[in-house]
Amino acid sequence: MAKTTTSASRAKAEARPTEAATKKIEAGMDTLAGFASKFSEYTEDGVKALKDSAAVSSETMREIGSRNMNFMTQAMEQGVELTQALASARDPRELFEIQSGYAKSMFSAYTAEVTAQAELCMGAWREAAKPFMGRLAK
Repeated sequence: MAKTTTSASRAKAEARPTEAATKKIEAGMDTLAGFASKFSEYTEDGVKALKDSAAVSSETMREIGSRNMNFMTQAMEQGVELTQALASARDPRELFEIQSGYAKSMFSAYTAEVTAQAELCMGAWREAAKPFMGRLAK
């Protein structure tokens, strides 16, 4: 009987380190699974932010393209009107006045359009950066 008690005690003593090691391994695996889950969330959020940013950017590029085409169309129309006005000028002074009036109006229109497009681009940049900034704030 002494041998049986000793064997049972020895088996229990040997089982304790195995149980402790198993618990540590399980805890480590749980921690690793938690890291993988967080990494997956970051990746998913990053892809969503990139998609949202691309959508805002492409919409802005469409709007800028449309504005550019409208501006070019108006400039061409004004150029035709200028040509007609210059053809009807009676003297060089009138010719110079028509030309300078056209230059002033075109410079003014160009400055206004560049300012509007710069504001549009800055607004688009802010909107495109929002998904990423929100992610960095966490």
